Amino acid sequence: MPALLGQIGPVVGTSLRVSRRIANGLKAGTGVASFEPLASCAWIWFAVPEASLEELSAQLAAAIRLEGKTIVLCDAMRDSLLPSPLRTSGARVATLNAIPETNERLFVAEGHVEALTELRKLLALEHRKLIELGPATKPLYLCGVHLAADLLLPVIAGSVESLRAAGFSREEAIRAVEAIGSRTLRSYGKAGLKAWKAANAQRLHRALVEEMDALRLTDPRLESLCLAGFASAMSFFAGESGGHKPRRSLRAANSVR
Repeated sequence: MPALLGQIGPVVGTSLRVSRRIANGLKAGTGVASFEPLASCAWIWFAVPEASLEELSAQLAAAIRLEGKTIVLCDAMRDSLLPSPLRTSGARVATLNAIPETNERLFVAEGHVEALTELRKLLALEHRKLIELGPATKPLYLCGVHLAADLLLPVIAGSVESLRAAGFSREEAIRAVEAIGSRTLRSYGKAGLKAWKAANAQRLHRALVEEMDALRLTDPRLESLCLAGFASAMSFFAGESGGHKPRRSLRAANSVR
């Protein structure tokens, strides 16, 4: 982002050599050996491992006066409202995260109002879009990312492996899952929570009860995945479209067949 890089001054790393290497890599700024040169900067950007953030924040707060400065925590998992040496020192703290798989064209930010205003202006210069998160909602954003990026993976893998075990090639299974998953996403995009219908839940429940024996013999992991997935869906969509709640659990229904 040229508009941002053009404003970079001192760059601090774990050593002067590392600082200079970072500046050379960015082709911007000047590598320095300590935090003291940052005293003249109105904005300070943190791009550090999450595990180091608290310690480095304390070192920075001890090294220079931060009151009135804007601190941007880049790709941090933490919420800016959490207690930290940066907040207690009087800095205006904000977090900025690139939304995954957007090629750094779409960002989310939360924190101090004035910091967010300036971040929006800066990203607009770079033709990037900024979505401002509500106060204390960073965990909700991260939950959405984790569900889509990480927790969806077992379901995708289970679906693909089930089709492969049934005779699909890997390529055929992936294409089928992609098509079915895309349709499900489009359905949710149109209807929201109402895409989950009680009648569908009832049919799914009956089908899973019939399939449990075969799944258990083929791959107990798939049985567990289906059971957990159905239970999670019923819990999440409780009250939506009638919220079908079977009188017996899948295991219980299967055991008395």
